[in-house]
Amino acid sequence: MRLALIVIFALAACTSDEGDVHAPKVRAKTSRERPSMSVEGTTAEPAPPAPPPTLQELVDGGTHWRITTAHGPVHVWIPKGYDERRAETIVYVHGFYTHVDGAWTNYKLATQFAASAINAMFIACEAPASGAERVSWDSLADLLAAVEKGIGRPWPKRRVVAIGHSGAWRTLLGWLDEPRIDTIVLVDAAYGEIEQYKAWILGDEKRRLIDVGDDTRQWTDALHAQLPDTVVLDDFPSLDEGMPRNLQRARIVYIKSKIGHMPLVTDGVALPMLLRTLRAKRLVRQPLSEILASP
Repeated sequence: MRLALIVIFALAACTSDEGDVHAPKVRAKTSRERPSMSVEGTTAEPAPPAPPPTLQELVDGGTHWRITTAHGPVHVWIPKGYDERRAETIVYVHGFYTHVDGAWTNYKLATQFAASAINAMFIACEAPASGAERVSWDSLADLLAAVEKGIGRPWPKRRVVAIGHSGAWRTLLGWLDEPRIDTIVLVDAAYGEIEQYKAWILGDEKRRLIDVGDDTRQWTDALHAQLPDTVVLDDFPSLDEGMPRNLQRARIVYIKSKIGHMPLVTDGVALPMLLRTLRAKRLVRQPLSEILASP
């Protein structure tokens, strides 16, 4: 009896040990602690303002075309940031003793146009180099049509400005009946036909006349003596002074210059200053003196 009980207890112990050996091992679950993440409000440092463009960057950023027409070559230039909807059309007519290719290169017209930093399509057309040559463009409308065809894009319809130096008066006089012209800028270019300019400016109160007299003072003085609403500057302002702000609002402007007949269009200062008297949108707010002082 005692032996039977011993055998039974031994078998039970073996069975219990085998169950422990063959039972599946269950690993205790461990919870991995995720690193606590806290998002703190971060404020990025504002980017420093971009430096103003240099004069060379303004020139290089523009687009230039030279188109060939039956009336001679035409140069067209638009600045970077040009917006046709708000742009002016500015036609520059050179004087005697040069042709348009020579004026474009020797007067550095693209650089002068770029320095003005205004939103405009600039057009430089062929004109007589002497009194013996006939006028190249009798019709402004034909010139603008040739430009549109030549560059494949429309010229701005907002406002048309005609700028003429010296012997350009021969071309400009033929354009006085053109209804598109809003403003005429005479750069030492009034040589006696002052009654026609007087009739033109008095013919429509929306028109503007900006006149610079240097070698032509005997005629420009006489013209503006007959135009009492003229805003007169007794000298061309210095670059640091700049043009008075009221000139942009004035309908008739007369500047008595001592700069010299040719430096008015070759010194790279007077022409951009005159361009800034136009009612044109500025693409760069930088003062002209800083633009011209840049590389």
